[in-house]
Amino acid sequence: MNSSSGMKSLHQLLLLGGMAVAVTGSLCSCRTVKNVFAATQVQPSGFLTHKTELRQDRKRSPFIGNWWSKNPKLLAAADRCRKIYIAPVVYDDIRADQTVVSRVEHTAGWRKRHLPELAQYTHAAFEHAFRKSRQPRYAVVAAPAADALTLELSLLEWGPNTYTGLIVREVVGLLTFEMGTGALLRNTRGYIAIEGRLVEPRSRQPVFEFADKEYGKIVLLISLQDFRRSGQAHAAIQQWASQLERLLRAKPGEKVKDSLPFTIVNF
Repeated sequence: MNSSSGMKSLHQLLLLGGMAVAVTGSLCSCRTVKNVFAATQVQPSGFLTHKTELRQDRKRSPFIGNWWSKNPKLLAAADRCRKIYIAPVVYDDIRADQTVVSRVEHTAGWRKRHLPELAQYTHAAFEHAFRKSRQPRYAVVAAPAADALTLELSLLEWGPNTYTGLIVREVVGLLTFEMGTGALLRNTRGYIAIEGRLVEPRSRQPVFEFADKEYGKIVLLISLQDFRRSGQAHAAIQQWASQLERLLRAKPGEKVKDSLPFTIVNF
């Protein structure tokens, strides 16, 4: 290849890259990045009192579904609380894993045996996010208290990582130069969904409810998470814990951004 053809190819690559960025920016101006690239939806369960009222609010929250109380007295009472109790995470409403690859590698019984461990991990991750915050608004307490908000969490869906899914994505990626391993193969990736509510202690009424779902990120180079059954779930849980902690201490008008559904390297 001579220098002129090389420069032409480089120019074409740069042009394509610029077009991709422009299209992405245009799409994201209308919908969240999660909608555009992951086409992710979540259906909350009866765990949430206001499940039918959850709405997306991309100017404020990274979660797919959000509900805030409009009761001024309830909000004022919650705002006076400077402690938070994180209740044990439940999974009573967990839904069956419907992906094809999951049936190849593990049974419903396998997932059922590992759900308690995942629930404990979720509880620990949320406690850690609030305890280790650089600008904490709440002090974490070990038991419910009259001056402590209660965070209640429920695991709604969980599709563990599978080696079958990883192999399929790698083969298709090699054949299509990574062009077919995005949204088309989403159902070969691990996924997890969560729902939660923040409860004011005296009235026992929720002041905030949310629901969210995450699929494994599209990885451009290598993802070590894919080699662990719970790798994707653990990463999503850590992300949710950090996002919720930031959202609950955010100032009026401050936006908590969602992470991108793709990355270069995923540990």
